[in-house]
Amino acid sequence: MNWLSPIIFLAVGLAYVLWKVLRQIVYYRLFHPLSAFPGPFWGSVTRLWLTYHNVKEDECEVVQALHRKHGPVVRITPTMLSVSNATKIPVIYHRFADKSKHYITGSFGKTESIFNVEDHRVHARYRKIAAAPYSFSNIKRMEPLVDENISRWLAKLDERFAATGERFDFAPWAIYVAYDVVSEVGFGAPFGFVEQGRDVDGLIRGLHDGLVPFGIMARLYPFTNWIKKTWVGEKYLVASPEHDSGIGVLMRFRDRLIAQRYKDIEAGTAGGRIDFLQTFIEARDEDGKPLDLEYIKAEILLILLAGSDTTATAFQALMQNVLSDDAVYEKMMAEIDAATREKKLSAMPQYEEVLEHSPNIFPRLVSKGGLDLYGRFAPEGSEVTCNAWVVQRDPGMYGLDAEEFRPERWLDDPEKAREYQKYSLTFGYGARGCLGKDLAQMELFKTPLQFFRAFTPRAANPKVPGRYQYKGGIAFFTDMWITLDRRAPVV
Repeated sequence: MNWLSPIIFLAVGLAYVLWKVLRQIVYYRLFHPLSAFPGPFWGSVTRLWLTYHNVKEDECEVVQALHRKHGPVVRITPTMLSVSNATKIPVIYHRFADKSKHYITGSFGKTESIFNVEDHRVHARYRKIAAAPYSFSNIKRMEPLVDENISRWLAKLDERFAATGERFDFAPWAIYVAYDVVSEVGFGAPFGFVEQGRDVDGLIRGLHDGLVPFGIMARLYPFTNWIKKTWVGEKYLVASPEHDSGIGVLMRFRDRLIAQRYKDIEAGTAGGRIDFLQTFIEARDEDGKPLDLEYIKAEILLILLAGSDTTATAFQALMQNVLSDDAVYEKMMAEIDAATREKKLSAMPQYEEVLEHSPNIFPRLVSKGGLDLYGRFAPEGSEVTCNAWVVQRDPGMYGLDAEEFRPERWLDDPEKAREYQKYSLTFGYGARGCLGKDLAQMELFKTPLQFFRAFTPRAANPKVPGRYQYKGGIAFFTDMWITLDRRAPVV
């Protein structure tokens, strides 16, 4: 009968696991405080449902369809609500809101930057320290570095593609210039993507390949927090310079230049530096002490990651939309050329010139006291989020044609444009808004402008100028095949 003992033990174990699963399903579905909110059955009882759709790359469309079916508030995990009404953004993303465990730590190293800080009070302290490096006046000092990289990029495009007529994929070239700009203003040294015309050290591919596991980690807490403490987590889930991933390569690049900078400071040869690294090194906390080196490394890494790939994606999206609509392209070029003829834009316009003369086109915890959402109550500690892809297609805000690319919606009615700006999640919101917004806007207002002044791009497939990719919660484009014709100077 001894052989029955393992079987009995196994049966008892399976029964226990089954009981725990059924107990969780019954509790989350019938007795949890969020059970009154509508949503999919599996989404209400396990985070695996949202994780599955994230891996399947249809998370945004599925959540949008749920809102169309159930209304502005939908339960998408056992503890998280999704809100599609843009006017609720200030209610959810207020200054006293804490970030949830969705913002996992370790993905970009053991020491976290300001982005992943959960407690709003701790975040406020670090944001105050980081305010000076990210200030508009400091970004303006770096504009010559931005200009140099834009000019270098345009020259390389002219040499390799406009002069030869060769067809090329624009998508990576949008990333090349963004990475070189951000590494220049971050360290005073560009990566060299533009000069080499390739993905240096496989950084971009490594970063994109890591997006799916990153998305899974973010959606499977608290399991993620547990496994990170194991040898598996230490080896694969907490980034380090020893890793062969894109982030590991980036960390090694960062550490090499930081070490050199401190040598230059010691030798007295670092004078006149105006990049982010020097600004953080010279910054002081509220007690007048220098910032911890590991914290500086974390912030510099964040600048490189958050300030490059996302900016490039915005440029890619602009290109896809403009190249798929001849009327929009012609109107845009007429406005650019008119401003040039009227001498409102110099050869390399400064940021203020562009702003004046060119018409430009994650979850929180419910705070103390809870949150009333359309007659249903989300208690303290619940998670509430606005998916930017969904909320910025809100027909209640943008009209029944919210899905259409129509730049005029921002230009025809100044009052509506102000409303769109008020309820925009493009750069986050409120106290958690993107610190690098001014740098990103400087790039996005100047780089496309100079590109369209220099070249006439022609899409190989005008109906589908690019392929939209969604991985781990991050979007980017591929297969943007175009040719370039040089444009004659406008006089």
